[in-house]
Formats: sequence, C-alpha cells, structure tokens
Amino acid sequence: MNTTVIDRARGVGKVRKLRVRSASRRGSLVRRFRNFIELSDWDEDLLRRSREIDAFCWMLAVGAAALMVPVSFLVMKG
Repeated sequence: MNTTVIDRARGVGKVRKLRVRSASRRGSLVRRFRNFIELSDWDEDLLRRSREIDAFCWMLAVGAAALMVPVSFLVMKG
C-alpha cells in the first residue's frame, strides 16, 4: 500500500521546491531504526538483561586474551 508524501526536491537548480511522491508504508531501514530507538523500551530491556550482557562481555574478553597470548609469544620469539 502506498501513501502520498510531500518533501523537498534536491538539486543545484531547484531552490527549495516541493514535490509530491508516492512512498511505501514499509519505510526505510533508517526510519524503522529511528522509530525503534524513539518508541520502544530498549533501554529498560538492556538494564534488565545487564547480568547476561556482562557475562557475555567477560567471555568475549577471556576468549580474545586466550587467542592473543599464543600470538604474542610467537611475536616475541621472533
């Protein structure tokens, strides 16, 4: 389903002219992401799941350290 949208035309020769175009109801990815940030309770959900997020970050740090220790020994060995 399409809807009518009025927006500004862009271009060098066009000085702030308005144009009417047909737009999809689905919206762009940027618009949907902005609506998600502005209208949902993602920040409260993030605070509720902070324990799991902290555990994931610690596992990620330990995994990165486990991979970097052998590499650093190989680099120091020459």
